[in-house]
Amino acid sequence: MNGLSEARRKLEAIGAQERADPRIDPRSVTAWWLGEEPAPLVIVLLHGLSNGPLQYAELAPQLAARGHAVLVPRMPFHGYRDRLTTALAAMRASDLEGTALRTLAIAALCGRRVAVAGISLGATLAGWLAARVAVDHAVAVAPFCGARGIPEHVSEALGSMLRAAPNRFAWWDPRRGAAQPPPHAYPRFATRALGESLLVSTTLEAPGASAHARRATLVLNASEPAVSNVCALRRFAALARAGVALEDVVWEGLPPIHDLIEPRIPQARTDLVYPRLIELLES
Repeated sequence: MNGLSEARRKLEAIGAQERADPRIDPRSVTAWWLGEEPAPLVIVLLHGLSNGPLQYAELAPQLAARGHAVLVPRMPFHGYRDRLTTALAAMRASDLEGTALRTLAIAALCGRRVAVAGISLGATLAGWLAARVAVDHAVAVAPFCGARGIPEHVSEALGSMLRAAPNRFAWWDPRRGAAQPPPHAYPRFATRALGESLLVSTTLEAPGASAHARRATLVLNASEPAVSNVCALRRFAALARAGVALEDVVWEGLPPIHDLIEPRIPQARTDLVYPRLIELLES
């Protein structure tokens, strides 16, 4: 069995397992686009906290149409039919990291070069991978390394507190409540999951790691309203210390919205964001 056939077998097994779980929305299972031959570039797309593979429902096919193999894993406890599920409280940083590593291993079977990109928590995971895996390029868009307006040391303490304290649920937007778009994502978050997400950023640097990405690009929105650009810059500087060629890019002219990739949020202006992101991935 060649590498591409093995990758397809592994992905189909993952997909079958997810579809067999009655909790998981069949539209939100792990997705992939593979050709008949290994691709010159394989792109792994990592979704954000409380979202799912449908976050890339428009971007992934665009990348595939350009000749790239594309993999979009579903993160554990995400993509459930019940948008008000309490399952997210059980998520741990190790769940996210394990899924990301497994997907990268499959991606390596699909083509010559592997790039990984993500938004928010997915972006932090892309940076975490860049410190540990010899991917060609990691692109991190608006990573969640801390909340906007909160100093880095306070964010780290907050993460520890959220992981230790009893879990609570809160609306992403209290004004909208359960009506918060997009319809395939959870409208609220678990405080424990938020703490675990921050843990990924605090362990972004991999001391003594024998492998790392060739390069990484940190993408920040100049109008970012939710996460801390300052914290992201400080955390991702660890990649440069580890030997990764790191570039910081600030996108101007975008609206003050955190999720720049989600197609079901019109104000995200994906018509502006997708061409920029595709250019970075193909550069």
